Amino acid sequence: MENRCELALPAGSLQCALYAFKGGADAVYFGLKSFSARKAAVNFSFEDVRKLKALCSEGGQYEGKKFYVTVNTLASDSQLDDVIKLLRQLSYLKPDGLIVQDLGIAKIIREHFPSLPLHGSTQLAVHTIDGVKELQSLGFSRVVLSRELSFEEIKKIRLACPDIELKVFIHGALCYGFSGACMASQVITGDRNKSANRGSCAQICRTWFHCKETGKDSWLFSMKDLCLGELVRQYQEIGIEPLKIEGRMKGADYAYWCARYYSMILEGKTEKDPEVIWAKDAMQIAFSRDTTDYFFHTGTNGCIAQPNMVSSHDTGHRGIQVGTIDKVLSGKAVVRFTKPVAIRDGLKVISASSTKISESIGFALTFIESSRSDGRKDSTKSFISEGEMATINFPSDKFEKKPGFGTPVYCVSRHNLNLPLLNENLPLYKDKLDIEVAIDKDGFSINGEKTSLEIQQAKGETDIKEIFTKALSASDKSYFTLGNLNIRNNSPYENPFIPLSVLKQARRDFYEKLDTAFENSLEEKIKITKSEKASVRCKTLPPRQRLGLWDMTVDFCGTSFLPLSPVMFDEESYLKKVEEKLEAAFEKKIDIIVGLNNIAQVYWAKNWVKKNALSRKTRFFADVFLYTENSTAFESLKEELPNLIGSYELDDDTPFNYTGSDYEPPVFISRVCLRHNGLGMDCKNCTRNNIFHLQQNGNSYKAICRNCITVVVRE
Repeated sequence: MENRCELALPAGSLQCALYAFKGGADAVYFGLKSFSARKAAVNFSFEDVRKLKALCSEGGQYEGKKFYVTVNTLASDSQLDDVIKLLRQLSYLKPDGLIVQDLGIAKIIREHFPSLPLHGSTQLAVHTIDGVKELQSLGFSRVVLSRELSFEEIKKIRLACPDIELKVFIHGALCYGFSGACMASQVITGDRNKSANRGSCAQICRTWFHCKETGKDSWLFSMKDLCLGELVRQYQEIGIEPLKIEGRMKGADYAYWCARYYSMILEGKTEKDPEVIWAKDAMQIAFSRDTTDYFFHTGTNGCIAQPNMVSSHDTGHRGIQVGTIDKVLSGKAVVRFTKPVAIRDGLKVISASSTKISESIGFALTFIESSRSDGRKDSTKSFISEGEMATINFPSDKFEKKPGFGTPVYCVSRHNLNLPLLNENLPLYKDKLDIEVAIDKDGFSINGEKTSLEIQQAKGETDIKEIFTKALSASDKSYFTLGNLNIRNNSPYENPFIPLSVLKQARRDFYEKLDTAFENSLEEKIKITKSEKASVRCKTLPPRQRLGLWDMTVDFCGTSFLPLSPVMFDEESYLKKVEEKLEAAFEKKIDIIVGLNNIAQVYWAKNWVKKNALSRKTRFFADVFLYTENSTAFESLKEELPNLIGSYELDDDTPFNYTGSDYEPPVFISRVCLRHNGLGMDCKNCTRNNIFHLQQNGNSYKAICRNCITVVVRE
């Protein structure tokens, strides 16, 4: 299909990247060993990226393919030197983009590594027009939009922001909370190193909770997987440039089959095509929970009357359904198969349990007995076709409650889908250098590096340029190699003779010196400009606990404070109400300081202070969801908004205002309504204002569901 948009696949390892390209991906994205939001993935070494860069460069096997590097966690001041070293490495590797969350890292890239394209991570929770515009003003060329947006909302942003690339998720695991605003892992574990903003999410949403109102235990926050299928072509039609698949924790088989499936969809094939059907089954067998199209069809109404987005009965991989149980025997089960299976395939059954939480048991298919037309059994059958009934081995003794008639049977692995390891002994990327060789009667120099030698006339005709080209192109494992070569022969001989051994030693010395200089440059410090206020706590700000959640004006020591909501899908209406509150405060001569909780609110604040003489006096603070983990991030915001007086941070070693040990941010902020989804209640007659009380492992929580937005706080 013409004008096909870019398909970007996750790569948790070099194998994953190779298979993603083999499957048809246009790009891959991955993290290095540090500052990646998926620390548990294998991730890439510097050498791995050199191999991938060589493959994507001119003459490489995947010439023209792209790769993006994620530097999408927050960094403290003490970590910035390590960030700078990483950025120096990436500047050499020239990725097609850096996916960044930390505004301080973005500022360092803008000022010191301007050749690295900035891409806004989904961790920035950009879900409005103003959010995109603010990142654009900060030098970002691409923004990964929040996953919670509908097609119509994305289309609206696309129309309002035509000159920046927008990247949209189309497939993979979903988080219950907003990316970048989910505090469940850090708050519940009590460990800052388990923060999702540091790449170490403990996946609290995949654990069970008890609801007091319903009396049930279930996985209330475990999301189904996103799978948009043919719907992705609608993004292509409105000019969304890249489409993104989630899954850096998954294997090479997942990367390959996702790339294969969505490549065919983007090329115009339909889900009725046998090749597409096979690829989709293989993709879901590689890894898939129950699937959802999430908010794609919801317009601007949140999740009202949408199919349940939460998989409340099982959190794990379930592949594809291949049949249903007819009856369970001792060690066996009779199954009606709707899809073919074979010996050595992996099957799974999920059954209700008297313990209130479903049981999930996986097992390998080791024998099949199917009925023959003569009524006899055939116990040697190795394959069962679609539409057949068969008796198979079944771990009935492992179930606390025997699965009943109609219980689904899933295939979670196929013996014939295992992919062989691809060769990783690949050439390394080398930066091409323009080299000038000067030859005179006393020797020769390579870019000024002199080798003394008494030059003589060669016995026969020689091509001196070819000799030097061949020698300097063989740079072994150096970071550099020959680009353009210019030779100045100032010797008295038309065909000067240079012994090959001397030339090879000169080449080794030349590249070793370049490599040493490059490696030393990685350790060079950068002086980062900071204002004095970037390292001083603001005495005006009260203890964060006093301010509550958001959208309520709180008085403290004669000053009013108004923290804004981290999410505001109806941005225009929401900010208009904020402005009305501020104007009313001005009329009453009330000093009010506004807390900003989303990058979009920075864009609004910049325009608000330009409105009139009164609005120019408005002061602001960066609240807990507008992260200033390091002084450079605060400085970046301060440059945008001179009226910024301070910032709250969750860690007690912050140079800014520590929120205090008595303050806990919400565990979850979600567009997924707990009432309708996790608890499965009908939207009919809903007041759109509900509170539920939850418990887990001795902790109590309150879930507030208002207008389909769920906020979960610990009580």
